[in-house]
Amino acid sequence: MTKTKSFFTLLLLTVFTSGAAALDLNKPLPNWIDHSREKADGKPPVLAPTRAAPPSGFHIPAEYEPVAAVVISWASYTPMLSGIARAATGPGHAQLWAVAGPTSISGVPAGSYSRVNLPIDSVWVRDYGPFGVESGNRPGIVDTVYRHYQYRRNDDAVPTGLARAKKIDVFGMNLILDGGNLMVDSRGNLFMTKRTYIWNSDKSQDQVDSLLKSYFGVKNVITFDYAGYPGEPADGTGHIDMFQKLLNDHTVLISVADTEPFKTAAEKAIAWYKGHKAGDGQPYKVITVKGWDDGAWYTYTNSLIVNGVAIIPSYSGKPQEEAAAKAAYEQAGLKVVPVNSDDSITAGGSIHCTTQTIPVLPAVKADFTERPEYMEMTVTQPVTPLRDAGGSVSLQQLLEAK
Repeated sequence: MTKTKSFFTLLLLTVFTSGAAALDLNKPLPNWIDHSREKADGKPPVLAPTRAAPPSGFHIPAEYEPVAAVVISWASYTPMLSGIARAATGPGHAQLWAVAGPTSISGVPAGSYSRVNLPIDSVWVRDYGPFGVESGNRPGIVDTVYRHYQYRRNDDAVPTGLARAKKIDVFGMNLILDGGNLMVDSRGNLFMTKRTYIWNSDKSQDQVDSLLKSYFGVKNVITFDYAGYPGEPADGTGHIDMFQKLLNDHTVLISVADTEPFKTAAEKAIAWYKGHKAGDGQPYKVITVKGWDDGAWYTYTNSLIVNGVAIIPSYSGKPQEEAAAKAAYEQAGLKVVPVNSDDSITAGGSIHCTTQTIPVLPAVKADFTERPEYMEMTVTQPVTPLRDAGGSVSLQQLLEAK
C-alpha cells in the first residue's frame, strides 16, 4: 500500500471511530471528559503493532537532559502554543513538531518547524503521547493506552501516526498511562502518583511497575498520593506534574497550598524527598512555590524544560507569585521564559500538559507537512476497525487492511 493511501486510511478510520466531538478551536476539550459532547464507543484501544518492549539500551531520559524536538498538538490556545513554540525553537534550540499545526508560526524559523498532518481531538499531547526514548543516537517512541481512548480515538492514535511519519520505531505498551503522570531522573528513577495503579486495576502494582521498568528502562518506581487520593483528584487529573517538578537529579520543585487536599499532598511529597537521597547520592534540595485553588488548580510546576530553558506558566494578576516561581527555576541554573496560561489551566493543564519531547532526531528525515492528494482516490478499505487475537485494535491492521 502506498504511503498516501496508508495515511488516508488512518485518517478515515480515526474520523469514523472517534467518540469525541469534532475539533472546535473555539471550544476545546478539557483534560477530563466532557460528557455533554463526548461519548464512549466501547471499543478497545488503538495500539502500536510492535508490542514488545524496546531493545536493551533504550531508556526514557529526564526532561532536563538534551531535547531534540518538542511535540505539540494544535487544538486551540493559539497564543499559548505560539509562545511555547517560539521559546522551544529560540532559546531552547529544539525542533518543533506541530501535529495538525498551521503552515507556519510567527517567530519560529522555518528550518526548525515541522507540521505533521494527523487528526487530533484535543491539545493534551503530554497525556496521549508520544513517550520519547533513546539508545545512543537512535530515537524510539513508546505508545501507551491513553486514558480517554474510548472517547478520543484520534488522540490515542497520534504516537504511532507520528512515529510512522517520522520513521521512528514505536513500541506499544498495554498500560493506561498519561504522560502528565510520569517524571524521571537521569539515574533510572521514575516518579508518579498512585493514579496509574487505579487506572490499571486489572493488574497488580508489581505488574504495572514491571511494564514501566521494561519499556522505559528505569530501575525504580516511586509513587505519591495525589490531592484527593484515593478518590477523585482535586486538580482534575491526579498527575504528578500538577504539583512536582524535577529540575535536576537532586532538586525538586513542589507546589504548596494552604487549602486541603493540596496541602497534605504537598507535605507528604516534601517529607519523602527530605527522607531520601537522590539518585546521584546527594540529599534532595526541595524548593517550594505557591499554588492555589480558585475554581481551578493553579500551579507553576506544569512547565517544560528544553535544553536549559524552563518554559513556565504565567497567570494574569499574579506578579509576585510569578517572580517567586521564576526565581525558583533560576536557582537550578535554568533560563526562564513565562508563557500565559490563563485559558488552558481552567481546563486542567498548562505548558507541560500541552507538550511532549523527543530526545534524538531520526537519521532519516520524513515529514508529512502537506495533506496527501487523496480526494480522487478510490478507497476500498473497510472503515470498521479490525481486531487482533488479543482483542485490541492494531494500527498496523488498519493501515494494511486489504
